[in-house]
Amino acid sequence: MLMGVERRFVWSMAFACASFAFARPGAFAQPGADSESPQRLVGLNVAAGNLEGQPVTDLQSAEIRIREDGKLRPIVFFRFAGSKRPRQAPVPGEFVNLPLPVPTLIVLDRWNEKLMTTAAAWLDIGAALQRMESVDRVFIYFLTNHGDLVPVHPLPSTDADLRAASSPSAAELRAKLDEAVRKLQGFRDIDIEDPVFRANTTFRALEALGAQTAALSGRKNLIWVTHGMPLAVWVMPQGEWVDFTPQIRRLSAAAAHSQIAIYTVQESEQGAGADPTSEARAALEMFSVLTGGRWYPSDNAAPAIAASIADGRGNYRVAYYSPIREKDRKEHKIRIESVRKGVRLLTRESYSSRSLEPAPEAVEAELFSTERRSPFDATEIGLRAGGTRNPDGKTVRFKIRVDPLDVLLERHGENYEGRLGLMLALYSDGFLKEMTAPIHADIRLSQEQYATALQDGIVIEKDAPVSDKIQKVRAMVFDQGLFGLGSVTFPAP
Repeated sequence: MLMGVERRFVWSMAFACASFAFARPGAFAQPGADSESPQRLVGLNVAAGNLEGQPVTDLQSAEIRIREDGKLRPIVFFRFAGSKRPRQAPVPGEFVNLPLPVPTLIVLDRWNEKLMTTAAAWLDIGAALQRMESVDRVFIYFLTNHGDLVPVHPLPSTDADLRAASSPSAAELRAKLDEAVRKLQGFRDIDIEDPVFRANTTFRALEALGAQTAALSGRKNLIWVTHGMPLAVWVMPQGEWVDFTPQIRRLSAAAAHSQIAIYTVQESEQGAGADPTSEARAALEMFSVLTGGRWYPSDNAAPAIAASIADGRGNYRVAYYSPIREKDRKEHKIRIESVRKGVRLLTRESYSSRSLEPAPEAVEAELFSTERRSPFDATEIGLRAGGTRNPDGKTVRFKIRVDPLDVLLERHGENYEGRLGLMLALYSDGFLKEMTAPIHADIRLSQEQYATALQDGIVIEKDAPVSDKIQKVRAMVFDQGLFGLGSVTFPAP
């Protein structure tokens, strides 16, 4: 049960952050910039695709342009982050964290649907699942007619560490969905005719799901198949308008910070012939544009799932600096485009400057706490790791190699500089037994050293006591510049 608390805290930190945008003092100013001017590092997940909707995996930073409020911003970090990105092969005795498919969560919303609308969405999702080559890392939840978020095929539990996560076939996953819909189908409660109550229940369900999803590193896709809800409602007998925009912006900002792209499918009982200008469209589009997802009209659950998976395969992590202005509390518009013909880029359309990121050390502590119990290795940062017993027989010399292209190393004169945190978790019979205290490495590489690191990695070594009862070790590395996380699990020496 502890893990649920940890996940919720990570998500609550995301609410406080408001977006992946945080203040940096002049120490990290770009070359030539005013060293005393505070800077905000804005991080983006950018999906690249061609005109046919296929992922583009070979873009270069020189081929894209980012504008904030119409002004061109230099790119300070650019890295292909799709599941097909290459990893350097480990040498004997080393282990590597191979990239995994982007997790895709599907939410079938009965709470905001009519009975026949849910049936159509159910069949559409089921058909889409059966056409997929693999449903590995596809998870499904059902928001019932009573407002309960029920797992159909949930994210793996973490009450026991490092357990092998089950991966059903497409047919098995569809059978689970069919069983859940038949079991949970029914008429909605009468009290959900209160639009404020219905909206707040929906927000709580999305927040709960976001808390669970935030524990996974890197990009995540959330497909929300729903009739939706209006952006504002007239409430009687108070005789006033209730605007849900603040709640939607808050949820979307937390999702964007946790790298969750929301794809909304606005189901209607009229099906594909529904009016696309309905009141719910504005609310659902806001979720999508603020998180880097897409909005779809009715009867398009299958295209939404396919597009989200393609976006994950063509995903890039990009960051740029924006100056911090005094008393700035506005929404800053982001526009990104490619100079390469036929390439379309998708990212969130804005970020809020109202909140600043918490201290890197606080984020590091929470992510390490979460990752130590995750059934998956984190793959935002490429790692190669291994260890050898020291002559005393009681301690192990661990050597971790970090891919320098996956962390923020900024040019300061002739050097590349950054800061990394490292922690080791030790396991026996799949359960966490011990954790080492975190250590931190201030990286400062000359151009020659940087060229060597591109081949051999940034090497971090640590001695730690390891008893003969420990069976597995997980090395975790946190980038305090980008707030990125990498981990690799391997047998204890």
